[in-house]
Order: sequence, then C-alpha cells, then structure tokens
Amino acid sequence: MRKGNPSMPEKVLAVPTSCLWDRITHVDKGLITEGIDQITTLVARCGVFLERAEAEADPRYKQIIPYAVVRHSERYFLLQRKSTQSEQRLHNKLSIGVGGHINPSEVASDSDVIREGLTREIGEELYIAPGYRERLVGLINDDTTDVGRVHLGVLFEIDSISPDVRVRETHKMDGAWALISHLDQSYEGLETWSQIVFDSFLYPRALRALRDAKAG
Repeated sequence: MRKGNPSMPEKVLAVPTSCLWDRITHVDKGLITEGIDQITTLVARCGVFLERAEAEADPRYKQIIPYAVVRHSERYFLLQRKSTQSEQRLHNKLSIGVGGHINPSEVASDSDVIREGLTREIGEELYIAPGYRERLVGLINDDTTDVGRVHLGVLFEIDSISPDVRVRETHKMDGAWALISHLDQSYEGLETWSQIVFDSFLYPRALRALRDAKAG
C-alpha cells in the first residue's frame, strides 16, 4: 500500500539488472539461493526509486518485492485473492506468499529497507501472533514473462509459533492453513511465484522430511 499524497505518482524501489546479475548468479526462472546474503548491500548501493508506471515497462530494472511464506508446524497459510484487488492479473489466484513494493517511506538511516518493507506489508495484510521468526530463503526470478522481467522477489519464511494467523484485508483476500498435499492438489491455481516457491523450496523439503522419517 502506498503512503503519502495520493495525487503523486507512486515510486517503487528497483535495482538495475546489470548491477544485480554482476553480483548474483542469474537464473532465468526459479529460486536463487547462492549469494543471497549480498542482496541487502546490493540494494543499498544500487537501488533507486522509480515511478511505478515507468518501472513496469523497463526491464533494465528489477522492482524489489519482499515475499513471505507463513508456516506453522507442517502447514502453510494459503491465500485466495478476490476480484476486488487492484492487480487484475492476480484475481482469484491462490498464493502462499504475502508481498508488495517498497516505497520511499520505508527508507530510514541504517535500516534494512527490504525487511522494513516486509514488516510493513505483513502488518497491512495479515495478523500474526507475536513471537514469530523470519529468515531469508532466496530470490525469486522469472524472466519468461513481461511481468516477471521487471520484478524480483526476496523470499522469506515466517515461522509462526501460533496457528493464530488471520487476513486483515478480508475484502481483498481469504486465508486458511493448508498441508503440502493440499498445495500440491491446488498447484494449477497458484500464481507463478508461488509455484516457483512450491517447486524449489516447499516440496523438496517435504520430500526430505519424509525420507528422514522413513530412515529413522
């Protein structure tokens, strides 16, 4: 959600793709896990704020999107976006991630602007019981679509100590806990980034846990 004067064009944080791929190994479509500890420094060094309408049409830049998967025990918080959302391409899509653009209001001296944006986005969209933990998992990239070419997801996993997680913006989304098996069955309805997270992170981890349980 953008803060400030609604009559002014929205500005969003972006990084030149040349700066990004000079320092992090490029993956055309998938989850990048090597070198991700550089992303905060890279954004601080190369990040710029562009008018969103300009950034959406300029693949020389990647808009930085904090994107969080919420987990409690063996379940994940699954969202279904309603047609009241402004992003028409996401209408009625399923998502296992919460995320959004970073605006200039997130910037403060000596702050991690990505985590500031993550905290703000979570606070706007979800209620999560106090005491949750978060960790950086990887970068979501998809250069196979026009939308993907101008966005980069910074994936975090939120480990909630309580099942008390709820949607705040109920006019925009519904939410409920789901097991890996349910996500697998719902795969075709997932938005693209959620499919990448499922394929590259959640499903492989579930398989490893199953193998470890059988071995034990």
